[in-house]
Amino acid sequence: MCVARAALKQSRWLVLTLLLGGGWVVLESYSSASVSVGSAREVTCVYRAEVAHLPQDARTVHVWIPLAKTGREQHILRRDVRAPVPYTIAQDPDYGNDILHVLLTPPIPAHLEIAIEYRARLFGSEAAGADHPPTPRGFQRDLQPSGLVIIDDEVRTRARHATAGQLTKVAQAKGIYDYVRHTMTYDKTVPGWGRGDTRRACLLSRGNCTDFHSLFISMARAEHIPARFKIGVVIPKGSSGVIPGYHCWAEFYEQGQGWVPVDASEAWKHPGLADYYFGARDPNRFLISVGRDIQLVPRQQGDPVNIFFAPHVEVDGQPFSDVGVEVRFTDLKYGRMT
Repeated sequence: MCVARAALKQSRWLVLTLLLGGGWVVLESYSSASVSVGSAREVTCVYRAEVAHLPQDARTVHVWIPLAKTGREQHILRRDVRAPVPYTIAQDPDYGNDILHVLLTPPIPAHLEIAIEYRARLFGSEAAGADHPPTPRGFQRDLQPSGLVIIDDEVRTRARHATAGQLTKVAQAKGIYDYVRHTMTYDKTVPGWGRGDTRRACLLSRGNCTDFHSLFISMARAEHIPARFKIGVVIPKGSSGVIPGYHCWAEFYEQGQGWVPVDASEAWKHPGLADYYFGARDPNRFLISVGRDIQLVPRQQGDPVNIFFAPHVEVDGQPFSDVGVEVRFTDLKYGRMT
């Protein structure tokens, strides 16, 4: 364990910035030269967060960190929290995300470092049967606009165009998926990418995975198809290393099939895998949280959290941005027959 911690100290931190419109932006990267179809992976992941340069005159500091949990795409075999201060764990009321919470009071430390180590089995097409159907409340939530995921006349027009002539919900979702990957360009050169802003996606047709999938979700909901957002990391090929950033994808709900994943941004990068990324349960994905506009527990003073991958921090009720995240992985079966 000491060797692992020393190695972590030498690696680079991902720098996060709080935009004026709200929401964390982190470096985002995912390259898949090849895809493993059908085989599970067993890995350890260390999610490490640092809150730096905390003001010494602060009265209260709240820190919320998303915790990965067992679900259809993964089985968390172990989850160990290493924290120098007391913490609590609760679930958000809408999506059921596990959330670690820390409250700091004077004397406030200059910085706080928390690491969560997971051992997880990630499933591909071997994932178990259909999801539990959404609750009536959840079903309605995943049909409605929320925050930056808007439904306006522009979105409705695009959705009608993308689904014209398609008679089933799956065919309509496929039409929207194809529309998004053909009309959007993966581009992080224009400021504002990464917030999952549907209006910006419509205006510029550019962005990263967050922007691609916000447009997909908005268009799906405009056609009365329940859709939701997921975010985590993609475990690279190889035995171990630092993961360069987050990755997100979308899901739509189909009666009898449950939640069907789509990854329009990866399909844009790899057009030959477009059919795979419509419905693929990729065994390389490690899910951190579900949903957008999340109400934390205990409740934050600011707006709902736009995207919950990095820790959310409030100092005396105000968002605080000097936060870093690193995710490091080890493949426990690398080089062995599975």
